[in-house]
Amino acid sequence: MTKLLTAIEPTFPDPQMLQSQIHASSSLAVIETSFLTFGECACDQFHFLIPLHQSPVIRIESKMYSLRELMIFPCNPMQVHRVEDTGIIDFKAMVLYVEKTLFQSVAEEMFGHRGLELSNDCFMFSPAVHELVNAFIHECHTAQPGCSFMLESLSMQTVIVLLRECHHNLSFSSPKTTLHKDNKCITRAIDYIMDNYQNRLSLRELASETHYSPYHFSRLFKQHTGMTPFEFLLELRIEKAKALLKQTDHSSAEICYLSGFGSQSYFSQIFKKKTGVSPSQYKLRV
Repeated sequence: MTKLLTAIEPTFPDPQMLQSQIHASSSLAVIETSFLTFGECACDQFHFLIPLHQSPVIRIESKMYSLRELMIFPCNPMQVHRVEDTGIIDFKAMVLYVEKTLFQSVAEEMFGHRGLELSNDCFMFSPAVHELVNAFIHECHTAQPGCSFMLESLSMQTVIVLLRECHHNLSFSSPKTTLHKDNKCITRAIDYIMDNYQNRLSLRELASETHYSPYHFSRLFKQHTGMTPFEFLLELRIEKAKALLKQTDHSSAEICYLSGFGSQSYFSQIFKKKTGVSPSQYKLRV
């Protein structure tokens, strides 16, 4: 067991450790889990919770944070937090633990200061972070020659991208102020999309949420997420449709409208393009 895993054991008890998938190097641990630990906990490392299916509510001091699927919730070292028991029964998540001194040294290199404090604001599980985490997991599984160097490199890249995309105190006193502002605007737009994906949404409407012009907003959104707002909305609707097909007995017509598509033929066409099968074939497979 690595030094990092030893450090996080108190927040991740043995029964959960044994039944979770763990991928770890000396400075980064990725844990895929379906367990929720209730009660207060804290960890001496920076860590990030990414709900993949069903999202918990977390209390930090007197403030409640409602998490979202495919968004990243950050916690600082030794920040006491509690997962509230809201009756979740089918939870799935990924947790990233990053060795504290690595995070601080990268922050010093990027911003000239080690006194890093993350804001407890959710931010998008972006394609960039997703790709790095998947590459890290793959490298852990294959364990080819040079594995330790690859894991070290992927850990460093993951920290850099997380620092670029999350909200923290160093952004306000650094040249990254504009980037911080842009990140907050894009996060606000993503929240709006996730709350209103069942409705008709226009680029102008989304841009108005950020107080940018449609052109500037569209460019920033693509820069931050790797997708246009329309592509992001389409991916979200497809994911919602897949979840409904798996978990409900609704007809394809009902799922079409519940997931935000205005036409059943268009829904079927896009669903097959994205998944390779029709909605009815997908339901049979799951």
